[in-house]
Amino acid sequence: MTEPDESGTTAPPRRRSFLARRTGTDDFGIVLSLLVTIYVLYALSSDRWVELVVFVLYLFTLGLAVRTSRPMPHQKRFVRIVLVVAAVVALVALTLLPPPVADGVLDAVVCVILMTALVVILDRILRRTAVTVQSLAGALSAYLIIGMFFASLFGVIDAVTPGPFFAGGELANARSFQYFSYTTLTTLGYGDYTAALFPGRSIATFEALVGQVFLAVLVARLVAAFHGRAEAVLPEHTE
Repeated sequence: MTEPDESGTTAPPRRRSFLARRTGTDDFGIVLSLLVTIYVLYALSSDRWVELVVFVLYLFTLGLAVRTSRPMPHQKRFVRIVLVVAAVVALVALTLLPPPVADGVLDAVVCVILMTALVVILDRILRRTAVTVQSLAGALSAYLIIGMFFASLFGVIDAVTPGPFFAGGELANARSFQYFSYTTLTTLGYGDYTAALFPGRSIATFEALVGQVFLAVLVARLVAAFHGRAEAVLPEHTE
């Protein structure tokens, strides 16, 4: 819709960006789809090109999470700074640093991106009074982000500590870190991957605690509120 300006003429409508045309408020289904895509890519391969594609998807996911969460203006500015700095640091690391060091820097940058996206999504979910399917998708997105965050954090620990990360000498890469992170987050604890040093063990224990608290508090609350809302609406349709 156009509005007249001070001179009485009608100003042309502003063109919306591609992202704005494709998403709306609380459209967390797309965010969840992107995160599942990232998970599948790492499950299939941990080649360098996959890591680069996943990094770009992380940046896009953060931008999409901000778009659909409608944060405050100062939050938007902060996220823009995070996106720009993350892209620059990643480019410099890939260009100037040796591969092992560059991998550690990329993991650290991903940790910052994922933590920012997690805060933005949780802030929006907790500010909502009505619980919808999109709210549940946002909660599931946050849960996936937690697992991906700790997977990248394990990569940072592997880069800054001497010796192998896993006690059995298993190969430590993005693929194995993701597997180890989600088996820890869900407290499956298969035992095939175990952190060798206490920094990794401590973070793994903390991740298991975070996963249990998240499921018990946030997701359970959203599901209960969603069912309560559905039961309250049902009698209106049956009368």
